[in-house]
Formats: sequence, C-alpha cells, structure tokens
Amino acid sequence: MPSLKLLSLWHCEINGTLDTPGFCKLTNLQVLHISFGNLTGKLPECFSNLTSLESLYLFSNQFSGNISPLKDLKSLRELSIPNNNFEIPISLGPLFNLSKLKYVYVDNNDIYAETEMHSMVPTFQLDSISLSYCGDVGTFPQFLYHQHHLRNVDLSNIHFKREQFPVWLLENNTQLDTLYLANNSLGGPLELHFLSDKYISRLDVSKNSFYGNIPNEIGAKLPSLSFLNISGNSFVGGIPVSIGDMKHLQILDLSNNKLSGEIPEQADDTPRWMENLFDDIGFKQ
Repeated sequence: MPSLKLLSLWHCEINGTLDTPGFCKLTNLQVLHISFGNLTGKLPECFSNLTSLESLYLFSNQFSGNISPLKDLKSLRELSIPNNNFEIPISLGPLFNLSKLKYVYVDNNDIYAETEMHSMVPTFQLDSISLSYCGDVGTFPQFLYHQHHLRNVDLSNIHFKREQFPVWLLENNTQLDTLYLANNSLGGPLELHFLSDKYISRLDVSKNSFYGNIPNEIGAKLPSLSFLNISGNSFVGGIPVSIGDMKHLQILDLSNNKLSGEIPEQADDTPRWMENLFDDIGFKQ
C-alpha cells in the first residue's frame, strides 16, 4: 500500500508494536491515527521515512522510549501522543527542526528536565500546546520564550519551582485565548500592572501559592475573560470592584483563599458564578 495517505485504526484495541515489515514504507502517508489501543514498544527509527506525514495521533496506548524518530518529519503539523509512556525532554528539542509544527499534545507522558539548558531556538511557532500531568521539570521551558502565535496553552499539574505568573507569555502572544496553569507550584503576588490589556478568555491559576491581594486592575487588564479560576491560593483582601466589569464572565471561582469583606455591587449582575464561589472565604452578601 505505498500510495496510502490516511491510515486510521482508532479504537481498534490492536496489540503489538509499530516495528513491523512494511510500515515505514508508507512514505506517502499524511495522516496516521492509531489511538485507544494496546500498542507498546518504541517508535521505530524508520519512522523518519514518513516525511509526508502531517498529522500523528497515537494517544492512549502504551508506547515508550524517546521521540527522536520524529525529528525528521518536516511536514508534521499536529502531534498528539498523550497518555503514553514516552520520554520527552521539556525543551521539546527533538522537534526543533519541524518548522510546520503547530499543535503539540503530549499530556501524561514522562516529561523530564534536562541537566543542561537547551540554548537552541525552535523553528516552529505553535498555535496550541498541552503538557499537563507531567511531573516536576524545574522552570518554564525555554522554547516558550520564543513563541509568539500561541492561542491555547495547558501546563497544568507540572511543578515549576519558584516561578511567578508568566506575564511575558501573555505579552509575547497577543492572540492567546486559553491559559491553564493549575497546580504548577507558582508563587508570589499576581502581578498584572505592567500588562497591557489582553483579550484572553479562559485563565486558570488555581492550586498554586499566589499571595497578596487580587490585583485591583484585573478587570481592566483581562476584560474578555469568560472563565477565571484562582481558587486554592493564599489571596487576601476583598474582591476587586473591576471584576464586576468583566461583561463576558460566566464562571468565577475564588474559593479556598483568605478573602474577606463584601461582594462588590457590580458583582450581583455577573452571570453564572460557580456555586462554590464564596465557600469558606468569609464574605457578606
């Protein structure tokens, strides 16, 4: 089947490995979808022959080993390999030469921090990246500092030691729509006063160690939020009046902080606040 362009074995629960005769001869393959199966083992080195491959979906199998066989897939735009046992450096170094890459979903794999800082600049500019549930990696990956077209970022449940809220990520990516930073071991005050107005719609910084007041200017700096979750931190003081000016806000979770005072009058008209919004935070209504 040398002319095959799309191969889908989605939800077939097939066994075995991809290291089989003939597989890497599918050099015209553009889409490979083998997900929700029982495939094991490493990616074969001959994977590099699939230079026409644009979309690779291998999620929810039992693959292991490194991702270096992907380093020559110059046509690759979308990489979706979550819920496996791949060993992936937080730098994403093996993918740096894939200039067409736009979407990377590698959640719930073995993401590790390299002993030496990766100094190279990636050739890709991503649209979306998801690295959630990947353990302790030290600091924000350096490649993120070189991204300027991100729209969706999920780094939840990765532990970044002693890092603060990444204002630079919002400033560098003016089209950013979704940012999930839940349970990242982030800390310090939530500094927004240097931030220019952003039109992000979903922000989750729950289960971190932020402290101090919720920024008074949060409603002005992030006016387009429809979802805001800052629960499970150590914020003190009252709810900023500017939150009431978030006209698109549908879900707001401030629970499990150390807030006090009264609910701002503007907040009475805020649509569909979460039921647990005021649990255990000592507010008067």
